[in-house]
Amino acid sequence: MKKILYLLSAISLISCGNTNSQIIENIEAPQFQTLTNKENGIIIDVRTPEEFCSGHIKDATNIDFYSDKFIEKLKIVRKDVPIYVYCRSGGRSSSAANKMEELRFTKVYNLVGGIGAWDSENYPTIKSKEENLSSQPTFTVLEIENVLKTNELVLIDFSTQWCVPCKKMKPVIQQIQKENSNVKVLVIDADVNKELIKKHQIKGVPVFIVFKNSKEVFRHVGVVSKEELLKQLN
Repeated sequence: MKKILYLLSAISLISCGNTNSQIIENIEAPQFQTLTNKENGIIIDVRTPEEFCSGHIKDATNIDFYSDKFIEKLKIVRKDVPIYVYCRSGGRSSSAANKMEELRFTKVYNLVGGIGAWDSENYPTIKSKEENLSSQPTFTVLEIENVLKTNELVLIDFSTQWCVPCKKMKPVIQQIQKENSNVKVLVIDADVNKELIKKHQIKGVPVFIVFKNSKEVFRHVGVVSKEELLKQLN
């Protein structure tokens, strides 16, 4: 009996170990490049803004590992899609991957050798100017409740200024706002509206919520087509 219990305990420990090890996968640049081209996921560059602007992988979101707000920002990144993380040589991204595991991200791919290994394979990078993030409006829970009460149709876009999928969706939301006078559109910055993030249980950005007569009728996390949003608003 003792032998059986010992074996069961050993199997359980091995299983747990395998599960944990599968969350973080350290991969070389060719596989990293293949996966980021094929799979739906989020690319995160954890270098400083200056390093990021000097050359980064296309569609990468910059979340500075040394920033005081690093963990705070990670908490509003989607956890249900693959994350592809890299830095200059692999040190910061390894630490970042461990933090993501603690925050219960489901799958994290860490680029071994960082952007240096990527450059060695002659894969393309993009240079960009450092963004000056503008101050964003804050809303109280009561203010949003009043908006919902006084408008039949409301579309709320929960996003941030640094999130690449959020930036991709910005022109779509602006078009909907311009072309549909019967729809009240609100863009709420997740970084500065913590009460609303908590109330509406926002777990990742961007999130789009449609309200009809104050009731939530549709919610989507991530990039969504203009057609789908209009369908839900009709």
